[in-house]
Amino acid sequence: MSQALVVHNYIFLAVMCFFLFFFLSILNKLTPEKFDKLCLELLNVGVESKLILKGVILLIVDKALEEPKYSSLYAQLCLRLAEDAPNFDGPAAEGQPGQKQSTTFRRLLISKLQDEFENRTRNVDIYDKRDNPLLPEEEEQRAIAKIKMLGNIKFIGELGKLDLIHESILHKCIKTLLEKKKRVQLKDMGEDLECLCQIMRTVGPRLDHERAKSLMDQYFARMCSLMLSKELPARIRFLLQDTVELREHNWVPRKAFLDNGPKTINQIRQDAVKDLGVFIPAPMAQGMRSDFFLEGPFMPPRIKLDRDPLGGLADMFGQMPGSGIGTGPGVIQDRFSPTMGRHRSNQLFNGHGGHILPPQSQFGEMGGKFMKSQGLSQLYHNQSQGLLSQLQGQSKDMPPRFSKKGQLNADEISLRPAQSFLMNKNQVPKLQPQITMIPPSAQPPRTQTPPLGQTPQLGLKTNPPLIQEKPAKISKKPPPSKEELLKLTEAVVTEYLNSGNANDAVNGVREMRAPKHFLPEMLSKVIIQSLDRTDEDKEKASSLISLLKQEGIATSDNFMQAFLNVLDQCPKLEVDIPLVKSYLAQFAARAIISELVSISELAQPLESGTHFPLFLLCLQQLAKLQDREWLTELFQQSKVNMQKMLPEIDQNKDRMLEILEGKGLSFLFPLLKLEKELLKQIKLDPSPQTIYKWIKDNISPKLHVDKGFVNILMTSFLQYISSEVNPPSEEPDTSSAPSKEQLEQEKQLLLSFKPVMQKFLHDHVDLQVSALYALQVHCNNNNFPKGMLLRFFVHFYDMEIIEEEAFLAWKEDITQEFPGKGKALFQVNQWLTWLETSVEGKQASRTKSRHRITSGTDTSREENKMQQIQM
Repeated sequence: MSQALVVHNYIFLAVMCFFLFFFLSILNKLTPEKFDKLCLELLNVGVESKLILKGVILLIVDKALEEPKYSSLYAQLCLRLAEDAPNFDGPAAEGQPGQKQSTTFRRLLISKLQDEFENRTRNVDIYDKRDNPLLPEEEEQRAIAKIKMLGNIKFIGELGKLDLIHESILHKCIKTLLEKKKRVQLKDMGEDLECLCQIMRTVGPRLDHERAKSLMDQYFARMCSLMLSKELPARIRFLLQDTVELREHNWVPRKAFLDNGPKTINQIRQDAVKDLGVFIPAPMAQGMRSDFFLEGPFMPPRIKLDRDPLGGLADMFGQMPGSGIGTGPGVIQDRFSPTMGRHRSNQLFNGHGGHILPPQSQFGEMGGKFMKSQGLSQLYHNQSQGLLSQLQGQSKDMPPRFSKKGQLNADEISLRPAQSFLMNKNQVPKLQPQITMIPPSAQPPRTQTPPLGQTPQLGLKTNPPLIQEKPAKISKKPPPSKEELLKLTEAVVTEYLNSGNANDAVNGVREMRAPKHFLPEMLSKVIIQSLDRTDEDKEKASSLISLLKQEGIATSDNFMQAFLNVLDQCPKLEVDIPLVKSYLAQFAARAIISELVSISELAQPLESGTHFPLFLLCLQQLAKLQDREWLTELFQQSKVNMQKMLPEIDQNKDRMLEILEGKGLSFLFPLLKLEKELLKQIKLDPSPQTIYKWIKDNISPKLHVDKGFVNILMTSFLQYISSEVNPPSEEPDTSSAPSKEQLEQEKQLLLSFKPVMQKFLHDHVDLQVSALYALQVHCNNNNFPKGMLLRFFVHFYDMEIIEEEAFLAWKEDITQEFPGKGKALFQVNQWLTWLETSVEGKQASRTKSRHRITSGTDTSREENKMQQIQM
């Protein structure tokens, strides 16, 4: 390896480490308050390779697994990255409408989550399978592994809520967790069932809709049966019972589980004031004295009473949101933090519960002398050293991961003074001089007046440092809720339908600044609101959706999601609007005309007769709004398989032709109608002149070079020949060869059709290959009668209907569109080998003959030259 390559690799690794370290620092700071700002920072750095993107995904997933409470926040981050992160996979293939477009980020994220899901119990089972009791460190590792296992399930559910994971994947996860594995006892399914309850609590309401009701009923029936099993631990049975009751109560959780996601600091403080009555008093005015300073060793009793029983909650109110180990969702607030007490909003709290005396410097010069005179300096030193040694001893027993997190760099420690929590939101905090505490023993009695000439020791610093406060940040207006958006949409659409001013409607939608995931429901509202109005209003609504697409506000996927949402509501809408499917077909037709969606995009979710006959109604509207030729060309370009658009019971050619004729759409398949009529015409008059004239009069010249037409033409000839050689009254024997008379009759009939075949197949090798496939399918449908395929191959070759090149192209073609290729090759392989050898021999003989002619000419020329020289 060259030195330049080694240097390049080292530089690349260094850049990678820098990027990932930067992303990790952003994740550590992520909170609901800083979400938008940090997301913008993360995207602005630039994810310029798939490797960096994969590293970012690994960091996000690891954080989400370690901190399940903040899964919703990390899911929102993934949604932002899925929309805005670069896509390194190139243009994606067309997916299912209504599903988010596949990107590199979504693909890598789902791959990582799938790996975690499939190995969910691996780390827990390592400890469960041990016979000996676990050590404390092992118990801790097992608890961490279980938290990650449940965190992964919850994270999958949160992503499912945001449509980053398709419903089909969520159903697969649920089925995997519910199924009984072979050689696994029911009591060993506890981990899977706990994961099942977790995913149901997280994403169950989204999955429990009309289309998936039968599946959900099966899931919960299985859960009810497991709930009654005595083999499962009681804790798992109660978890199942809670989940079943949650669905029975329409997925409304109990108060204990309500709103259990991440909150801002202000929300937490407001909740504490509301529920617990805990508050932090505002700083006192200068010169004021009260009993607040007279009790306890340097600790006000009211604060101490609030602090002791509440523990970490009091810490939350007493310090700024950055004073623990790290910042963001991963903050660990404990007494081992080296920054404990540095960010208190009031220096009264400096220390642990009032057990460490403040430094002498805080009392000023007079206070320090007083402490020395009273012997308090030595007491302060002894208590400080004792507690310090106690903390050091306890830190040795801490797990390594906590001791590492406790080591903060200097630049990670915030030195900004904290603002006190104000109960009155309208009150403006004032700059106060710092108040230092004086020991109770150093304070004179209230009735005692200070001696003359002695300055009263109020503990006030004469020259407090000026604190330059930053201007208050203007809080961003939160995005509107779903209900607000729907009301605004209804008002905009009503005004638009009445006034007809499309620009005002588009501007109104733009000013809503709706999140992208709410757009489908807003478009559904536009469609539904116009269904019971006039055709003119429906056309206006369609035009509005097209304008939103042109302005970049909505996308084709948004429309398809909205359209499918309305289709799901059809049973309810049909009560008041009986022709709702016909009206929706108008919306779909206008969307296709305006190129909002394509026919293939509309057809995909309607396959197998879903919402039948909506797709056919849409084609009817297209033919009505445009013309037949335009629709025929557009439909052929879409390559939609019409048979798949019908219910499964009707998926055959005869039934399809019957349905299309009933809807007036048979013009889309002129060849399908030809298949029946051509065979009837041949039976009426098998002369080649009559057949050719009928084809010219009834079939468009454009179709004469169509493979489908050639397939039907050859199939009709072969069916007629078989019916004449083997009358329907006689059951053909496929195992025995036909008689000489039958073979001669077969040859003569084929010879009579030769002019028609040559007319359409001459000089078209691709059409000749289609003719061979028609022969192959005909033989396959008749169970390959003995020698039939080989006979026709020889006849086609001898009569010069099919050229050698077409035979060899058919042999090499590997398409699986037509059945019976394997058997057909087996029957004619030897003949094809002979044909290939003869073709090579002909080419060689032609080359030799050309060489001889050239050599002979050259010899004669040389002889003439010699004769001329001699003369």
